[in-house]
Amino acid sequence: MPVYTPTLKARIAIITTVLAAVFGTGIILIALYDAHSDLHDALEGQQDSVVKLTANQLDTAMNDRIQLLSHQAGQLGGLLAQAHGAAARQRALQALSAAIPVPAAFNALLVADQHGNVLSDLGDGAEVSDRAYFREAARTLAPVVSPPIRSRASGQMGVLVAVPVLSPQRGFLGLVGGWLDLSSANFLVDILHNRLGTTGYYCLVSAGREPVYVRHPDPAQARQPARPVADTCGEDDSPAPLEFLTPARPVIARYLMSSTGWELVALLPAREAYAPLRQMQQRFLGMAGVAMAGVALLIWLAVRRQLAPLSRLHRVVLASANDLSAFERLPTRQQRDEIGDLTRAFIKLMRDVRERRQALDRSERRLRAVTDTLPSLLAFVDTEARYVFNNLAYERVFGLKPEQLRGRPMREVLGEARFARVRPFLERALAGSAVTFETEDEGSDYHCMETSLRPEWSADGSEVVGVHVHVQDITQRKLETRRLARMSRTDHLTQLLNRSAFEGQLHAAMARSRDEGTLMALLYLDMDRFKAVNDIHGHAAGDLLLQDFAQRVRDCVRDSDTVARLGGDEFAVVLEDLPQPAAARRVAQAILQAMDVPFSFEGVRADVDVSIGVALYRGGPAQDHELMRLADVLLYRAKGAGRGRYEIGPPELADAPGPQHARPSAAQ
Repeated sequence: MPVYTPTLKARIAIITTVLAAVFGTGIILIALYDAHSDLHDALEGQQDSVVKLTANQLDTAMNDRIQLLSHQAGQLGGLLAQAHGAAARQRALQALSAAIPVPAAFNALLVADQHGNVLSDLGDGAEVSDRAYFREAARTLAPVVSPPIRSRASGQMGVLVAVPVLSPQRGFLGLVGGWLDLSSANFLVDILHNRLGTTGYYCLVSAGREPVYVRHPDPAQARQPARPVADTCGEDDSPAPLEFLTPARPVIARYLMSSTGWELVALLPAREAYAPLRQMQQRFLGMAGVAMAGVALLIWLAVRRQLAPLSRLHRVVLASANDLSAFERLPTRQQRDEIGDLTRAFIKLMRDVRERRQALDRSERRLRAVTDTLPSLLAFVDTEARYVFNNLAYERVFGLKPEQLRGRPMREVLGEARFARVRPFLERALAGSAVTFETEDEGSDYHCMETSLRPEWSADGSEVVGVHVHVQDITQRKLETRRLARMSRTDHLTQLLNRSAFEGQLHAAMARSRDEGTLMALLYLDMDRFKAVNDIHGHAAGDLLLQDFAQRVRDCVRDSDTVARLGGDEFAVVLEDLPQPAAARRVAQAILQAMDVPFSFEGVRADVDVSIGVALYRGGPAQDHELMRLADVLLYRAKGAGRGRYEIGPPELADAPGPQHARPSAAQ
């Protein structure tokens, strides 16, 4: 799948637009950040004013009720000092109820003596000496406002405003209290009805080391623990990663009530608090997007106009790949800038290239005229083994014109088998080495080709850019070389191997025996009474006898065995891969028996015997000259024992010797 690459105009326009967008976005973000900060400061100031006003109203209401209870406590001090017991508490409660309106000021009233025995209008009496507010009032002799507690008389949650009753001597006689039921109407409950905006609300947190919520819009939060410092009414006040763009932190204001030490917290959710800012952001971003699109369009048009000469030059450069005269379509007068300088340089360059191409074409035609007259195959291939140049000889060999071969891979032209033979040498040439090798076709019509590969280096000599190929037919030369080689290795009379070739074969056979641990044998043969035939019947008869003798010996051995004439009437046989020494004995016996038949040629009848020395070898340190000396010793031992027989050794390799190694006589 092709990969799309933007044009230069598009890239310049995109880069310029992106830079403008980044710069513009930076300005917009700074403006939005400042707007958010200003709105946040304004909202906090407004919240502070509202919560302060509400807290002051609560302080005023609470102070009025504390003052009212303090006034009655002073009047009831004499009553509680003179009388004790339930009757005194009953009279004190009646006096208190007559002076303080219920439920206008409190939801209920109570009177407690110094022992904590309580009488209230909520129900039967109770004992409160263990209550924290009772102990605090008895200790400080000052008014106390309790945190939310559950009434032992009614079971309801509420707040008790307690004022101590003192004797003239400032002794603690008990207390009077006003009950503010948190489930009934009173000034503490009414605070929840004062909403901040649409979704904002108040919560009231008690004082002390373990504060709780006195009032909360969520009933489940009532009397639940609160933060000792900077409470948030249980809401998450952590900022968003980009708080000024997507505000998530609510606007919170706090004020400490002077009458109770409680903290009044006002909370306005971020969704409502920053709704105007979000609307402004949307309008602002929309306008910025439209402006950015306009800027991008203007940049595109400006870039297109400025780069029009470059686009024209680009089209001409692409066309020049197939038409060296395409540069003539460019205007003769160019503008005075970088693009104009580039265009003028390109025109000058293309004129020079066209002239060089024309000169190169003339040179190539002359070169082809010379190479096409040569019988050898001449070619040039690139680094991918594709033909770049071929002479006319390729058409005679492959039936393809040079134009058809150009650009085609060597593998396709030569075929897989030929290319497989050439490939290792081609890789060496592409690596920078000059290579010459021969390829032979051993079919019915023998052919041998010599191929020379010479690497072509780049102008700076840093890399190979191709390979020159020179292939010539050296079949006749190879055939002549083979003929001469055969002549140098063959006995001209018997067509057996001569001594030089025999020694080479023996050396190789012994090496194979050492490597593979196989048994081999060297047989030395010497014709008996040959000199008499040669002297009586002449050298021509002797030559015929030698030829017939050589043929009989060759018939007694395998095709893979080596038979050689060492000179005169001396012959040698090399037997390889013998299963046991008896095989060498059988060959020696066969040769002896083959010589039983008299030789007959041109009216001449000759009775010739042979003596044989058989030297066995199965690896070991012995050298070839030592094995030949052993065979020679065994040969002469056979001659000395009566001729027409064989001797075999050495004893450690030979089988147990029989009673006689002589050829059986006719009588036997």
